[in-house]
Amino acid sequence: MDSAPHEGAQVSPPEPVRRVMAVLRERGHGAWLVGGCVRDSLLGREVHDWDLATSAKPKQVSRLFPRVIPTGIDHGTVTVLQDDEPIEVTTLRGEGAYTDGRRPDEVFFVSDIEEDLARRDFTVNGMAVDGRGAMVDPFGGLEDLASRTIRAVGDPLERFTEDGLRVLRGARFVATLECELDAKTEAAFGPTLPIFRKVSPERVRDEWLKTMKAQRPSRAFAVMKRTGLLAACCEPLDGLDDQDWRASLSALDRCELSGAERLGALFHRVPVAAVDDWLKAYRFSNAERKVLVGTVTAADAPLNGSDEALRRWLAPVRPMLDAALGVVRAVHEDDGEAFGRRVRAMNPSALTLNVGDLEVRGEDVKAAGAQGRAIGEVLRTLLDEVLTDPTRGSRTTLLARIQELMEDRA
Repeated sequence: MDSAPHEGAQVSPPEPVRRVMAVLRERGHGAWLVGGCVRDSLLGREVHDWDLATSAKPKQVSRLFPRVIPTGIDHGTVTVLQDDEPIEVTTLRGEGAYTDGRRPDEVFFVSDIEEDLARRDFTVNGMAVDGRGAMVDPFGGLEDLASRTIRAVGDPLERFTEDGLRVLRGARFVATLECELDAKTEAAFGPTLPIFRKVSPERVRDEWLKTMKAQRPSRAFAVMKRTGLLAACCEPLDGLDDQDWRASLSALDRCELSGAERLGALFHRVPVAAVDDWLKAYRFSNAERKVLVGTVTAADAPLNGSDEALRRWLAPVRPMLDAALGVVRAVHEDDGEAFGRRVRAMNPSALTLNVGDLEVRGEDVKAAGAQGRAIGEVLRTLLDEVLTDPTRGSRTTLLARIQELMEDRA
């Protein structure tokens, strides 16, 4: 991933964005591309969201375009649908005090683009480009981008006190942009952690998942560890000893999974119960929790185990097999690769790994005289025996075995 501006790089938005900017200019309003789209364009990276800032008020913007959604009109933002493309347009604004450390007490509109940029978090996000390609860079973002530096706009203590999430965003940018933290900016992390602790779990979760897009997410977590940020949001990880911590970061960087699944490599040295508690606290979905708990458990794979050991390892993780093997490869490297090939060769989809795979059902056990909980107990016994020896899995063999088990119970 490139981390310095491309020589001769230009900020070239798609045609629908250019049309919106042109309409605003024709009606006498200023229009600028701002924030991440400018930064990523200069880095030669793909831009997913083109954000526009304008001197026009939200109602003025709404009158200029036939299709407008008032997505955040109280804060100056509307979404213009141009050629069916949603384009977010925000009026230049300033912000009042952040009493709760999460959102400004008031938002007011301004007419100066530099005043708007002054409320941004980091200099690399504090640049703007007008419709003619002229750069507005009052805080040295272009220079910081070239030197691979994450620096707060203005006073970092003030910026981080305004919005507690900004420290976590700063750590993320160190990884996703492959930069280093400015010393003064990093020094402000610790004193503003009480503000960070006010941030909602959902916002923290989203930042963690965005960090998983980096080539080396460990860069973000190294910042979090040394600044106390990790202790503030994930005590189970912060409590690892040095050896386990280094192993976790190495596995995370090697892991080729994406999104929440990649976290399995990071958490593989943390007790499963603690992982699940953390996932609940930070509002991960039930599906994400199931996969992550499964992959953390799967990391302790029987690399040189018997076929029976592999079947028993497979039983709980087959629904998330790709993720489980991805974590095993990240944790165990070459041994994990060989383990994955051996597992795939067993054709997991054809194996009897749970009660539902058995060639008999509860009705068969009930017909033999079992009732209530005894039905499930007999089925689980049959499954255990088939996991040990798959040749015992035919329906004929299982029906005979049911009779034997019922006679033993009698």
